[in-house]
Amino acid sequence: MEPAIRAEMTELLPRILRFARSLTRDATAAEDLVQTSYIKAVERIDQYECGTRLDSWMFRIVQTSWIDEKRREQRRGVVISFEDAREITMPSHGHGGTDRMFLQKALGNLPEEQRAALTLVLFEGYTYREASGILDIPHGTVMSRVARARTYLARLHDEDGTENDDEDIQRGSS
Repeated sequence: MEPAIRAEMTELLPRILRFARSLTRDATAAEDLVQTSYIKAVERIDQYECGTRLDSWMFRIVQTSWIDEKRREQRRGVVISFEDAREITMPSHGHGGTDRMFLQKALGNLPEEQRAALTLVLFEGYTYREASGILDIPHGTVMSRVARARTYLARLHDEDGTENDDEDIQRGSS
């Protein structure tokens, strides 16, 4: 593997991990997913086309690895511990006093497809078109999923008892 590609993959690691966490909603599972994805990337580095965006290629590998993992779980069944189940559920009101905790819990309640699209567009800064290429779905579908996710987050924000006049999620730290 070329040193430049190795260096870029290393630089991408925090962003890839953040994306994996948005998919898995679990730090340990995210780390496992990233490790699996990086192994696949190294094994298939000859499939990477020089001159294209390595980050898009890596996000696509993570997304595909996650889908593969979910399919395997469906075939064999998944056992969730009581502690994990308690962490997954979100109380109907209140967000634990901080915007970050509110956002983490709210994002965790989004359907996986919406969470992936929202993460790529809002947190990673991809355009809708770029995100559609990464997720291998139509451009309009990405727009729709992001819009539905924003609507859901806005509704949770309003139910939290906080004003939201402009229908946009911008809680700030005040």
